[in-house]
Amino acid sequence: MTDATLDGGEGRGDSAGEALRDACRTFARALGGRSRAWVVAASGVADVARELGLDAGSVATPLGGVPLAMTDVRVLARRRDARPADERTPLVLDVSLTSALGCPAGRLGADVALASLDRVVRRRDCGMVMVGLRREALQGRNGCEGLADAVAALPAPDDALVCELARSMADYDQRRRTANDNAQVAAAFLRCHPAVAEVRYPGLTDDPSYEAGAANLEDGFGPLVDAKFAQGVGRDLARDWHAELCGSYVPGGTASSARVLQDDSGALWLRVECGCGDPKELVVALEALLGSMGKRV
Repeated sequence: MTDATLDGGEGRGDSAGEALRDACRTFARALGGRSRAWVVAASGVADVARELGLDAGSVATPLGGVPLAMTDVRVLARRRDARPADERTPLVLDVSLTSALGCPAGRLGADVALASLDRVVRRRDCGMVMVGLRREALQGRNGCEGLADAVAALPAPDDALVCELARSMADYDQRRRTANDNAQVAAAFLRCHPAVAEVRYPGLTDDPSYEAGAANLEDGFGPLVDAKFAQGVGRDLARDWHAELCGSYVPGGTASSARVLQDDSGALWLRVECGCGDPKELVVALEALLGSMGKRV
């Protein structure tokens, strides 16, 4: 049985309270592991981690790094479980990129799942964070004593934010799935482009993260694609270079974004975060972007 908090839904208007409970139930079901979910008012994941006494530096991001790679949450859970019970610390995941709907953190063994809801409501710094605790964490196991009470004591978002969340949840799942599909298209295009030496995307069957991605993610492999520049391409770009593709980018919106990242070896990668717009327009925009870079070589 999954569970969703009623805290924060009480003492407010019927419509806002029910909307908050609905969102929490949706997140709890997606997390699995008999999880309970809250939506709290907070500036971001790191802020919530500090408020709960969790080490923000130990929060794992399943899909991240440069180049892009998938961390197998099941492996992290097994490592935690291999320790003596009194030496275990909570396994905490930041699933802001995929949301709970795209990464069933509780089922995979994470004690705590945190997610900024910026991509859900299509707004930067929206001021809402989802907190999910699986059954073992609710029972105080794995170093989670008192954690459920601490989460319940966090402030709930005001009615205006809750109504914004409710409106956005109506089409978020479809937007998320479309962005994942667009990333698959972008990855296939980029791996054939002469300005690209290598592509990292867990949805490619020959990607090092493919098996972990298939086991840890739902409804696709996330919206990110990393493309390593071919020799000489991108050398004149500033390390903080970024661009918007197919419109004005907002998290979880139709437009996509691109930025340059550098790995530990000094190689440059183009990271594309795909929106939920027209995939053909995205391919055209990527072709124009890489074409202009190639001319500067």
